[in-house]
Amino acid sequence: MLAALVLACGPALPRATGEIPPADVDERFGTDVVVEAPPPVPREELGVAQLVEAKSGSPVVTLRVVFDAGSAEDPVGREGLTRLAARLRVEGGAGERSVAELSRALYPMAGRIEVAVDREQTAFVGRVHRDHLEDFYALFRDVLLRPRHDAADFERLRARAQSALSLELRGSDDEALGKELLHAMLYEGHPFAHPVLGTEAGLAAITRDEVRAHGERVFCSGRAIVGVAGDYPEGFAARFLEDIARLDSDHCVGRRVLPEPRLDGPRIWIVDKPDAQSVAMSLGVPIEVTRDHPDYAALTLAAAYLGQHRTFAGWLMNEMRGKRGLNYGDYAYAEHFEQEGWTRFPRPHTARRQQYFSFWIRPVPRERAHFALRFAVKAFREKVARGLSAEDFDRIRGFIDGYFALYLQTESRRLGFDVDDRFYDAPDPWLEGLRAQWAALDVDAVNEALRRHVDPSKLQIALVASDAEAFAAQLAEERPSPARYAGNVPDEVRAFDANVERYRLGITRERMRVVPVRELFR
Repeated sequence: MLAALVLACGPALPRATGEIPPADVDERFGTDVVVEAPPPVPREELGVAQLVEAKSGSPVVTLRVVFDAGSAEDPVGREGLTRLAARLRVEGGAGERSVAELSRALYPMAGRIEVAVDREQTAFVGRVHRDHLEDFYALFRDVLLRPRHDAADFERLRARAQSALSLELRGSDDEALGKELLHAMLYEGHPFAHPVLGTEAGLAAITRDEVRAHGERVFCSGRAIVGVAGDYPEGFAARFLEDIARLDSDHCVGRRVLPEPRLDGPRIWIVDKPDAQSVAMSLGVPIEVTRDHPDYAALTLAAAYLGQHRTFAGWLMNEMRGKRGLNYGDYAYAEHFEQEGWTRFPRPHTARRQQYFSFWIRPVPRERAHFALRFAVKAFREKVARGLSAEDFDRIRGFIDGYFALYLQTESRRLGFDVDDRFYDAPDPWLEGLRAQWAALDVDAVNEALRRHVDPSKLQIALVASDAEAFAAQLAEERPSPARYAGNVPDEVRAFDANVERYRLGITRERMRVVPVRELFR
């Protein structure tokens, strides 16, 4: 079962000091057999709270408190604990107010308090008009410093997380499920492997006391970056930082030291989902390049050439959807990507110390899936080996230099990216630094960076499909998969596709795994 695979494959991950105490005995053999406590997780030293200001004339004031703590801090057996601890702060009442009373207090001032959790960051975000800032700030401060942790709210939010895992992630969101499966493959036996939501067993085991204790360990001033933007009064930012500095105690711990991902070759895992109407594909390889790496700009440009999110600027999108009508979208990414709301832009606060290069092929009708997978893998391998042409390079550099400026359309998003710069200790603002580096790049530098960091021999392929056993057999047997077109296509497209339909993936059946959807993230 994949539950064992995702949660326990390879050396068991040790628990952090002071997290979930190990049992004194092994119940399988009776009370006479003593179980040794696992060694503590290696951790970094705690820092101090940092402040990022973006003073402007905007009447809407944005507050952000971002902790360098995400689901990677979940103890083994308590997967989902960090997210639950964060949501209970925002949706569980604060200070003297119940969650209903908190909601009623926010309503007349049109104030919003939200939280987002990723693998290594948890962001608490507040927005309000400057005329209501003082009253709003009192509520926002209580959410962070005086959470109630009411029992009824804990049970409600835990049940909601369980429902989101079983009914939404596994039940209705095949694209998100494929991305989570890719994480399980890239980071098997690693703190990134399980979904931020958690696992069935982890959520069932969590207690309210553990939620409270975990929040005290990881939502600490030494892991906090405080951001404020808009037209706020003089002295407010310093007071904000001083209040967050009170989130400190003997229970606080620094970030865990992450192990390196371990991969020994290409693999395909298929989630067997009988009611899947199409095939969701997520493919990727781990890379050591993050935003503070000299080759980050080159890989970002290369990914945009392959497939910029929800645009026709990328090669894959034009070839697979534009010319062939194979599917809806084909995109590539040089780092983890989360779409912000209904925009096409990345959400802030998904920063990580370890990243991966990936591309999404979705959704693909079942009868076209084998051909589409061959097309994507062939393109990926050949583009890494051959690189971009000078014409490709000039075109995509000109496009992204202007397009990426749209990422900073709102003050709130700009503040978010400024906060993330502190995570990476970046010397220049993210977009400003990228554009300067793109201007200095040439096509050879981009191609060399692509070959240096993106290794096709480590490609992991995550699929969500119906009739998965038959699909795995079809992939392993390397049988031809002729292209099927919805309309007329040019002769040169047919000629190209004649090579694709017999292209060998080169991944044996032994390197494939079929997992029933009900067994995923148990």
